[in-house]
Amino acid sequence: MEVLLMFSLIVVFIAATCPLVAAEPPAGDFYVSLAGNDTWSGTLAAPNAAANDGPFATLGRAQQAVREARGAALERAVTVLIRGGVYELAEPLRFGPQDSGAENAPVTYAAYPGEMPVFSGGSAITGWKKGEGELWTAVVPEVKAGNWYFHQLFVNGQRRTRARTPNEGYLRIAGTLVPLIRDRSKATPEMRLGFRYAEGDVERWDELDDVNVVLYHSWTASLHWIKELNEKERTVRFTNATGWPVGWWEGNERYHLENYREALDQPGEWYLERKTGTLYYWPLPGEDMTKAQVVAPRLTRLVEIQGEAELGLQIAHLLLRGLSFQNADWQSAKDAVLDGQAAVHTRAAVVANGARNVAFENCEIAHVGEYGLILGEGCKDNRVVHCHLHDLGAGGVRVGETALPQEPERQAERNVVDNCFIHDGGHVFRAGIGVWIGRSSYNTVSHNEICDFYYSGCSVGWSWGYAATTANHNLFEYNHIHDLGKGVLSDMGGIYSLGVSPESVERFNVIHDVSSYSYGGWGLYTDEGSSGMLLEKNVAYNTKSGGFHQHYGQNNVVRNNIFGFAVEDNVKSSRGDLPNTLTFERNLVLTNNHEPVGGKLDADRFKLDSNLYWDISGDEPEFLGMDFAEWQAKGKDVHGVVADPLFVDAQNHDFRLKEGSPALKLGFEPFDLSAGGLYGEPEWVEAPRKTAREPFAFPPTAGAEPIADDFEATAAGQPAANARTNGEENEASIRVTDETAASGKHSLKFTDAPGLSREWQPHLYYQCKFARGTVRASYDLRVEAGALGWNEWRDASNPYRVGPSIRVEKSGDLTAGGKTLMNVPAGKWVHFEFVCPVGKAAAGTYDLTVTLEGGQPCKFEQLPFGHKEFRRLQWFGFISLATDTAVFYLDNLKLEAAK
Repeated sequence: MEVLLMFSLIVVFIAATCPLVAAEPPAGDFYVSLAGNDTWSGTLAAPNAAANDGPFATLGRAQQAVREARGAALERAVTVLIRGGVYELAEPLRFGPQDSGAENAPVTYAAYPGEMPVFSGGSAITGWKKGEGELWTAVVPEVKAGNWYFHQLFVNGQRRTRARTPNEGYLRIAGTLVPLIRDRSKATPEMRLGFRYAEGDVERWDELDDVNVVLYHSWTASLHWIKELNEKERTVRFTNATGWPVGWWEGNERYHLENYREALDQPGEWYLERKTGTLYYWPLPGEDMTKAQVVAPRLTRLVEIQGEAELGLQIAHLLLRGLSFQNADWQSAKDAVLDGQAAVHTRAAVVANGARNVAFENCEIAHVGEYGLILGEGCKDNRVVHCHLHDLGAGGVRVGETALPQEPERQAERNVVDNCFIHDGGHVFRAGIGVWIGRSSYNTVSHNEICDFYYSGCSVGWSWGYAATTANHNLFEYNHIHDLGKGVLSDMGGIYSLGVSPESVERFNVIHDVSSYSYGGWGLYTDEGSSGMLLEKNVAYNTKSGGFHQHYGQNNVVRNNIFGFAVEDNVKSSRGDLPNTLTFERNLVLTNNHEPVGGKLDADRFKLDSNLYWDISGDEPEFLGMDFAEWQAKGKDVHGVVADPLFVDAQNHDFRLKEGSPALKLGFEPFDLSAGGLYGEPEWVEAPRKTAREPFAFPPTAGAEPIADDFEATAAGQPAANARTNGEENEASIRVTDETAASGKHSLKFTDAPGLSREWQPHLYYQCKFARGTVRASYDLRVEAGALGWNEWRDASNPYRVGPSIRVEKSGDLTAGGKTLMNVPAGKWVHFEFVCPVGKAAAGTYDLTVTLEGGQPCKFEQLPFGHKEFRRLQWFGFISLATDTAVFYLDNLKLEAAK
């Protein structure tokens, strides 16, 4: 399995650079060993024959000896070698200014050659007994006594799942506690303190105040405890608020529950009962609980490196080499907000502040509840090199802070994260990031392998819009970043930037397999206000939303990159209403969906030139509904081409260019695609390829996939399958019903209600991608008296463009394009058929045929689009616009490309 494999690999890495057998003990000034004694001299690598001298037993005693030696005017380097084994920590290892070395005389704490010392913040759980059914139990007296409670468990070096429901996927809220107010300045606390649940989803379990609720928003997920459960009203209230109002991003927002006895229902799950101190565990197949090594964490912090930068008292010239730090928990006050971008509300197992010229080399940080490492306030010129961070509750490495200290000595800068394998994060706090740089400058993130997170791989900057910033001159190069998002969170990038970031550079990075839950799974993502950046010679492919996206920013240059195989638009910028400029040149854009560009890239403010575009079908791509000649006529890519770039094997992601590639004539400069990622010993370089990961089905390329639903396969009372349902608050809902049907037994019932947060709630939509040819749509609609039903077709622009749009008014009048077409009777099924050209075929109009029950078809031709530039159907929705109790029904929906 992964963790055991990687632990053994680290031992191999150390052995590869250190002799396994030495004629004499390696040179160290002091030694630490599990066989040692703190009353000994600490100058021997092993106990002597007389057993009256040898190594120290603890690192703390070695620290004391080093301080004494340096206090005696020792001016040379000092090295402490630590023998292999597990050192169980009662408190964090602490280093302060008194532990500093000097530029030419550093202090080093290193693994004894060929051995692996592990500093563990956990304790073994023993005394396992066979329990009821498949369960095994162990009593932990300190838990029963109220002196210990843990949130994670590791068996044989692997994380185990705290009992949760559902085991996979999500539950869905049934509504909000109070009507949702979209103006956040007017939001009430109640909007962030709970939700209504569906019958049977939440119950009054024992130790209910230990149950955690995890809510999934957009780019964040929040963690909560239950304060109050009202079973009559089916409401749950939290002790701690969310960051975003519940239901803001989805009316039926996702959540899961964990940490209650009834949820322990499959192998690999565990539950800790506080009142009895009983730990329950369901072993995986083949696990022998009489031999298993079970560890629970006691500490949240394993290492503290603490200087006092404001006083000029840094800890400097300290080197930690070949050490492993494992088993740290997460803890929080139950009223704390545990919801934030990049999970920045969390801390880390290893934390440094006021550190200068401190290095972590060939170290491991694993099995932790929050971030692995923070280089925080006042950290300058530090290095994290050849380290392995994995099995992380949040993310990997954080550099800098969210707020900028005004004093220069307290600012973080010039730190390096190089040649590190950082992966397998977000186990507790889903928004954790591989490497995060906040308000910090002149840092380098290079040659890292970063993968298997639910949010972004790397992030830089921490100011929104064009506010003043201190994140500049940061460099991201030669990183291999992949397998992100996995359909859990949204609005992410392989490398994500936020705010003005002058002279920051992203180059020679390879990014792939970025898949968001809804929108926003990009390769390179310049978010709000990102400005003054250079993005060049990167490769991004297999992304859900595109290889590159600029939300808005200024003076960014994107050149000489390769973007390929996005599910949606390959490159885009989404805002046209704010200062937003971009130079996009000499890039190669490869598609398999005919959609190389999207959003607002046709605006004059964007300079696109000398780019090459190609669709693997051989058909000419479409440029926001235009052919390439029309695109060039708008001043875009005047020197660009649509041509086969002659990649060696693009289908298998070999993007080297063959001789004679037309890209070379555009000034494209080939670059070494194999230079990214880890370097060094073969075992280290190959480690990522040997790491097992859970399979994830990447979404298919967006295309004209038909949609058809007669709702017969969905049980009454459930939401429509494959659609997004929003606005189910108060008594409003959109659910399958067996009350009536145009055919069969089921239809979809829209129920409106008074007092909703928005007039256009509730609503339902299907995500689709029809960009070529002609679209045919049909459905049956039954509108009851007083209802107001609306069907609209939209693209994904911001603001969106509307194509066909029809409404059935309360009077029964059917309207389109501001005109009344006919009257439809209340309480009767009516059949609608649309024929709508899209893409290059779009002419600004569509045809509609309406057939009343028992009547003849009524045809309305050349009805106008809502927006004359509508070209692509990406959002197909139904909206209830009543402001009181009202009902309409939908049945036999079909949406397909005309043959």
